[in-house]
Amino acid sequence: MSAYRLTHLDLLESEGIHIIREVTAQLENPVLLFSGGKDSLVLLHLARKAFYPGPIPFPLMHIDTGHNFPETIEFRDYIVKKTGAELIVKYVQDSINEGRAFEESGPNPSRNSLQTVTLLDGIAEHKFDACFGGARRDEEKARAKERVFSHRDAFGQWDPKNQRPELWNLYNGRKSMGENFRIFPISNWTEMDIWQYIKREEMELPSIYFTHQRQVLDRDGTLLADCEFVTPLRNESFEERTVRFRTVGDMSCTGAVESNAATVDDIIREIAAARLTERGGRADDRRSEAAMEDRKKRRVLLMTEYQFEDAELLRFTTAGSVDDGKSTLIGRLLYDSKSVYQDVLDAIEESSKRAGKENVDLALMTDGLRAEREQGITIDVAYRYFSTPKRRFIIADTPGHEQYTRNMVTGASTADLAIILIDASKGVLAQSRRHAILASMLQIPHVIVAVNKMDLADWSQDTFDQIESEFTDFTARLGFKDISYIPLSALTGDNVVDRSERMDWYKGATLMHKLEHIHIEADINLQDFRFPVQKVLRPNSDYRGFAGRIESGIVKVGDEVISLPSGKVSKVKTIDTFNASLEEAFAPMSVSITLEDEIDTSRGDMLSLVNNQPRLGTDLEASVCWMSDQPMATGRPYIIKHTTRETRAMITEIENRIDINTLNKEKVSTLKLNEIGKIKIKTQNPINFDPYSRNRQTGSFIIIDPQSNNTVAAGMISGLTGQGQE
Repeated sequence: MSAYRLTHLDLLESEGIHIIREVTAQLENPVLLFSGGKDSLVLLHLARKAFYPGPIPFPLMHIDTGHNFPETIEFRDYIVKKTGAELIVKYVQDSINEGRAFEESGPNPSRNSLQTVTLLDGIAEHKFDACFGGARRDEEKARAKERVFSHRDAFGQWDPKNQRPELWNLYNGRKSMGENFRIFPISNWTEMDIWQYIKREEMELPSIYFTHQRQVLDRDGTLLADCEFVTPLRNESFEERTVRFRTVGDMSCTGAVESNAATVDDIIREIAAARLTERGGRADDRRSEAAMEDRKKRRVLLMTEYQFEDAELLRFTTAGSVDDGKSTLIGRLLYDSKSVYQDVLDAIEESSKRAGKENVDLALMTDGLRAEREQGITIDVAYRYFSTPKRRFIIADTPGHEQYTRNMVTGASTADLAIILIDASKGVLAQSRRHAILASMLQIPHVIVAVNKMDLADWSQDTFDQIESEFTDFTARLGFKDISYIPLSALTGDNVVDRSERMDWYKGATLMHKLEHIHIEADINLQDFRFPVQKVLRPNSDYRGFAGRIESGIVKVGDEVISLPSGKVSKVKTIDTFNASLEEAFAPMSVSITLEDEIDTSRGDMLSLVNNQPRLGTDLEASVCWMSDQPMATGRPYIIKHTTRETRAMITEIENRIDINTLNKEKVSTLKLNEIGKIKIKTQNPINFDPYSRNRQTGSFIIIDPQSNNTVAAGMISGLTGQGQE
């Protein structure tokens, strides 16, 4: 095992710190939504790390429903005082008193949905333009599709069908007057990740997360605490039980679980064996399958088995033609790896019955938006999470239809591996070729071609061999370095997790075995040290640190570095993190670097080793995928975002468009939605870059329309105009 490898917790932490810093650099007045619960406590901990040794540069805000657990409020005030953070409290009761929100009635009244009014009032009063939230994509299906930078319009609305593409780790924080963002730095964390991180960081928590005696009543399987907000119905009574709470919310609807877990280690073991989701005890989230989606418009957690903290992380994406079975395959992986909670499975079984299906429709585990459930197709990227004893996985289930190609690119841009599905009964289709081309353009290191629905081809080796031969001939021109083929059936599970007895002619690995054992350490560029500066940390006159994430390479104390584009040279004095100062650091760690000399370096600049520098220029050649309904226009101003630098740019020439069926290059005057081509682009300020083929992080960029603020293209730099390419 390489010494230069981060565990999955290290990677999640670095990503979270990077996101928090990026928000404070792009937006003017952010706030951290803070309840004193475990997720918001992890957020606060990451924020402290992001700006160490300085203070957190934004306040905390709690939307107090008035129905909170007293232990949580007490702990909230304690931790705020301990960290020195500023706390703003907005009260739902004030919104009710003012007639802006209305108390619910009935047996399970909740104030959770009323928080939206109070939150929007708080945002307007303090003019916040970004709100950090502790939401995680594993909590339920609609949230699994929400972006990290989740745009809200002037009415506070989230449009799940019109989200901005989010490519690589390039976040677009541009907005118009009155708009704002919800920011989710721990989107890719699971409940298990949260608890393992709490253990590793030795974080303090409210006492209600641990076992204690409490008077509760059982209402339809939810253990509600004895309080003034819960009135027993007929045949209900309170009794003392040994319980704890997995999640903290409104006392009127947040259920306890019977538990003897007295320590964090006890809780981790308990979660590993749990059969219900974390939110399975929330009565308000049981009201309908679309509860969370509805709530966000008015303003299923898939659990991993117990895993070691040093587990390796693999990000992979699925792609293919419509109805090739992408969502079903992911559902099968989750189901057969025992990564599905019982209450999630029960809900899917019920939905399958309502749809008139004889068997459980595993695709429902990922098709989370109403439009997808109604049409039976995948529209947007859905992120799912599972673990095995060998590895932790983040899956991006991407759309198959050409209409949603930009969403496929969003999910694939950060992938280590792509699974391209081909329907054995239909063979290689145009969309299969399109996704292979996109995977090649994005330089995804590993590709698995899953020939699915072999049950419809009578498990025929001849059918599989024919598809493998045809697709191999097509991809020979795409330059894949690692591509393999697996015959399988997502519907029946053959060769997904367990080896198929009906295809005994296939001697290769199952899909799960391949995912667990594929070698990814060599995919990280450790040769070229590249450090785009996100922020300059200056907590006092004695400290001037350059905060950012190492995008590639290794840096050591004493290394001679150059700041680009100024060309100023100095030596690394310290490499600082919240926990310790380091002698060396490597990609993709988020750190703060101090230099021996006072040199003029700021956001958008890049540090590299003196003897290994990136290219520098304003005239670039690049491949792009156009993502806007408005066609590309040469000669008009755009904004290019590359690493941490934004600059004005102009497309000077459209060299060609690529025909996805033939790979022929066609001369055109514009590129339209979902079209792929090669362009020349001129930037107002010089860009420090490496060719994308060498470095995905410093060779990628996004194009932003300055009028709409939307991300309109994903770009991959091949080189400087007229100076050759790599």
